[in-house]
Amino acid sequence: MNDTPKHDFSGKAAIVTGAGKGIGREIATQLARAGASVVVSSRTSADLDSLVGQIEAAGGRAVARVADLSDTETIRDLVDFGIRELGGLDILVNNAGGGSEAFGDFMSRTPEDFAKTFSLNVQSPVFAMQRAAEHMAANGGGAIVNLASIDALSPAPGESFYGAAKACLVSFTQTVAIELGQYGIRVNALAPAVIETDMVTSWIATADLRADRSSFYPINRLGSVTDVAAAALFLCSDDAGWISGATLPITGGAQAASDAFRWLRNANPVPDAMRL
Repeated sequence: MNDTPKHDFSGKAAIVTGAGKGIGREIATQLARAGASVVVSSRTSADLDSLVGQIEAAGGRAVARVADLSDTETIRDLVDFGIRELGGLDILVNNAGGGSEAFGDFMSRTPEDFAKTFSLNVQSPVFAMQRAAEHMAANGGGAIVNLASIDALSPAPGESFYGAAKACLVSFTQTVAIELGQYGIRVNALAPAVIETDMVTSWIATADLRADRSSFYPINRLGSVTDVAAAALFLCSDDAGWISGATLPITGGAQAASDAFRWLRNANPVPDAMRL
């Protein structure tokens, strides 16, 4: 396998939120591997310390910043910290999101759940974008990638608050892209389906469960953090220089699949030899 990075981010400065685990950790790792200096943020110092150690051991540069992004001032402080530490800012990846309050039956959700869900999944990336754009606009532009979700495009039961918040983030992505294009700032979003992280361990706990979940997708596997990171790095790179305001589904074909596909897959299960 060719381990040479596909993109060159040498001399670029990046901030990745929610970088302690899963998707954010992989995006930060791949950005650093491709030459970027990265500020990584999470609520857990132990996760960040191990990530910084991993990046530095591979010859990269990373700086940790523990931050609770439910607070607007903390969001702005994080961006300002990144600019100071790295001497600028070229890339912002808003990955932090989710939260237990975002999930559950609609009738059981509370106003507090709503406020916390929208604080983390909308307010945090919006005001990070705003602060980053102030710097980028004065320094020749940059790239912003927001982590939305397939739930923003295809609603799912039990995810009314989460899906609505991510749909809101998609709308902000589009509008902000229009406004910031004049400054050379590109803004895009990713909309992953189920990605194999610690969050879904119980969902794929056995071989039969994994095969069943994988069969939801025409490609017949769950997504990986490397799938999402590859898309994020592309959108941050010059190769995506004329792409802005886009939301890219990362769904193994599920976004294109119809009820007919699901019926056929039910009637003709994936052969054992193809199971993951």
